Amino acid sequence: MNIAKLRTKLIFLQIGSFLVSIAPLIVVIILKWNSYTSEPSDSIKLGVGCMIGLIFIFLKAVGKLKMPSRIVSFGIVFIMSYLLKAILDDLILLSGMALAGEALDMIIFQPFIKKIKEKIQIGKQANATTAQVEEIVKKYLGSNGRV
Repeated sequence: MNIAKLRTKLIFLQIGSFLVSIAPLIVVIILKWNSYTSEPSDSIKLGVGCMIGLIFIFLKAVGKLKMPSRIVSFGIVFIMSYLLKAILDDLILLSGMALAGEALDMIIFQPFIKKIKEKIQIGKQANATTAQVEEIVKKYLGSNGRV
């Protein structure tokens, strides 16, 4: 299997991994959405809090989320707690669903992702070795193939 096919397979596995890890959490939020948005102000705060949360998730996913200073971290926690107050009452249920999603991801997808990454690395090393051997052979045999 060539490296391009392995990379495509890896991308689909990572997408599936992400979807499976958040699916239980999303299902619970959808089922309880009416209770979370019972007041108009809760809807606005929840929307803003979710947007901020999605930005943090995106930054973490692309590897650009750096831990800020402690005061900024606590400020973020305070603001997110205020904005997401409507769902904090269900924190045990939501964190349990997040844990279930991560467990499913770890069991179903992570072993395959690890194997594909190893195959890609082995393929890259094999290609590099082949290129080096070809270069050495050309050096000693010349362009006409004779010694």
